[in-house]
Amino acid sequence: MLGAATPVPPTPTPAQAANKVIVGLQAASLGWPWYATFVDTFKARSAKEGWQLILLGANGDVATQQNQIKDLISRKPSYLLIGPIDPKAVVPGIKEAAKAKIPVVVYGNTADKEADSYIVTYVGPDDYQQGQDSIELLVQALNGKGKFAIVEGLPGQPAVINRERAYDAVLRKYPQLKMVAKQPANWDSTKAVAVTEDLLTRYPDLNAILSEDGSMTPGIVQVMKDSKKKLVIVGLGGTANELKLVKDGSVYGTTCMGVARIATAVADAVAKLARGEKVEKVNIVPSPKTTKANADQCPGDW
Repeated sequence: MLGAATPVPPTPTPAQAANKVIVGLQAASLGWPWYATFVDTFKARSAKEGWQLILLGANGDVATQQNQIKDLISRKPSYLLIGPIDPKAVVPGIKEAAKAKIPVVVYGNTADKEADSYIVTYVGPDDYQQGQDSIELLVQALNGKGKFAIVEGLPGQPAVINRERAYDAVLRKYPQLKMVAKQPANWDSTKAVAVTEDLLTRYPDLNAILSEDGSMTPGIVQVMKDSKKKLVIVGLGGTANELKLVKDGSVYGTTCMGVARIATAVADAVAKLARGEKVEKVNIVPSPKTTKANADQCPGDW
């Protein structure tokens, strides 16, 4: 998570000086459901504000993201928005943008703390808290004992690292609850099906599965139904399809990450910067625990 250091506000770029706001938006992937909702929401706000938007997506590839950040810097946008795939790999690009006096907003996933003094703000969820909440839901569902496996997102991403740090911290309090395996599905719903089938074959005595992303949860549930197994499933994120499964009891609970709320908060930060106003160094958008009892309060917008 970001430190407390506050950078000196960058000198306005020529585009800013001319009151023309150009936003360079770099997304980890335009194909992942989370980013699709984020981009659609931000596009709509950009059109309303009259901003010029330059949009690039890296398809989950670190090297592509690095190159795209350099490309965006060369186009001299008023602001550069980055959704990191790898927390360390984006640091050189962030430093380069700061050197070029382009204010950087990091969103969705955090960058390495080395970048803290070079960015204007981070806007997004607290992935550690989301991980803590989801594993606590699993503890509750299993009464603190049993065996479970994790269907992971993309290994190495900040979201995965921070969520799994939280799992480990909580599990130390429950020695009878064992995580026996974790296997990546890279945020891909189809791959999540294959991963779940493999986990059930290798670990027939599992009591539960923890899904690290709401876009993967429906595939996990379908495998359970096809196999006639009665495992507890806990999700994370609160996609529209995942929420339906929480409401019908197929999924015990999840965390509610309203992506449109995050995109709106990022757009609000850009608007404030364009007006010469200060923004908070860290803007955490809450992702509350969600079960059948309060599922109607989650927007399910991705």
